[in-house]
Amino acid sequence: MDIENKTYETPKQQKYGNPGSDSDADQLLERGAEALGSAEKAVGDVYDRTTQKVSETYDQAKSYSSDNPGKTVLIALGIGIGLGLLLSASARHSRGGSQYAEPVVHALSDMALKFFR
Repeated sequence: MDIENKTYETPKQQKYGNPGSDSDADQLLERGAEALGSAEKAVGDVYDRTTQKVSETYDQAKSYSSDNPGKTVLIALGIGIGLGLLLSASARHSRGGSQYAEPVVHALSDMALKFFR
């Protein structure tokens, strides 16, 4: 039985110019470089705007917390209690985690009740 080694070439499909010409490859590389450059510029612009907004929000939070220290403490306490309740609820669904979460939640709720009385 004779086995012949044959290589099959698939035809190149190109939209522009003669198949296999160097100018097509150059045009493709130029378009790719332009697309990459515009994508880099867009990402850089979005990053700069996001950084500016985060900085502004941080400055506003700092000034609010220095102007209203009592409210800031109450807000932080409320967030802590809320997170504690969420963690305890998720710990109840998993095995073994509730033995640690329940005393913490009870202590936090007792502190909150004494604070608001």
